[in-house]
Amino acid sequence: MKNFFIDHNSLTTNAIKKINRLGGLSLIVVKNRNIFKGILSSYDLRKAIMNKNILNKNISKIYNRLPKFIYFDQLEEKISEVQSKVKRLGMLPIIDRKTNKVIKIFNSDNIKSLETKHFKRLNCSVVIMAGGKGMRLRPYTDVLPKPLLPINKKPAIRHILEKFKKYQPSKFYITVNYKSELLKSYFEESKGQFNIQLINEEKPLGTAGSLFFLKNKIKKSFFLTNCDTIINTNYYNILKHHNKNKNDITAVVARKTFKIPYGVNNSKKGSEFTLIEKPKIKLKVNVGLYLVSKSILTQIKSKKYLDFTSLINQSIKIKKKVGYYEVSDKDWIDVGEMDKYKYFLDKKI
Repeated sequence: MKNFFIDHNSLTTNAIKKINRLGGLSLIVVKNRNIFKGILSSYDLRKAIMNKNILNKNISKIYNRLPKFIYFDQLEEKISEVQSKVKRLGMLPIIDRKTNKVIKIFNSDNIKSLETKHFKRLNCSVVIMAGGKGMRLRPYTDVLPKPLLPINKKPAIRHILEKFKKYQPSKFYITVNYKSELLKSYFEESKGQFNIQLINEEKPLGTAGSLFFLKNKIKKSFFLTNCDTIINTNYYNILKHHNKNKNDITAVVARKTFKIPYGVNNSKKGSEFTLIEKPKIKLKVNVGLYLVSKSILTQIKSKKYLDFTSLINQSIKIKKKVGYYEVSDKDWIDVGEMDKYKYFLDKKI
């Protein structure tokens, strides 16, 4: 780990030599051997050299003092964030909150050790709702069902399966209807990689109606997710939160900021006018991922069309406890609409 350290008073010539020895990787800037100060990248050096002659001068004015890092006490709940940042940045320091010392550096060589060490087993089922027609993604969905549309060269549903698989769920149930023969064919080819059972809807039953077929199959709380929602988060923490709060349903939400493109009257008195120009509002948005207790299934009496939002409202009416778990907006990948699908089409997720 110390190979990546450079003292904050070092000369730029020493920094250039060290970065070259590391094959262009960034350096962790420290003082007193391991107290975190920032990060110095080859880009920082190139930019400084182009702007002025900084050879044989101190690096203190050119390194990044506000870099990305994670505190050690956040590590377990931010595994997915660490992985995505390592992919994007090449490395990520882990810092002790009290001492500000660097205690770990994750990079492409050791990121897999984080997966094997920190992913706790869910020991519950995952239900993926994949029977819809994907009307908002036409004409693509005239050819392929929405779950099989590619995101970065993989079907969208495979990203969901792979993210959950790290937590070893007991089983995947996938509800299918529209173009179900293509989904069946795909999963036949992927046999052995995931423990999957397909649940066939003879007719569209909405995002909750098909759960009728699982009443005798599921024995405990389970995850329920849309097939166009990919979440980079610690799924075990959602389960822990659900159980700790004794929720019957836990909806996962993300805080999103919306900008109103107009000036808004903010006055609360009579005919007074107080203008706020293009304000921003923050809302907690339902992302389409839920943790559901088995008892909720007793509310689904027949094979009739039922949306999960309606099931939530029914549950609230009969005094079931419905809570939420918040994830970062950056960790929510929604590919259910054309503009968002095109945006994420070639992105690493």
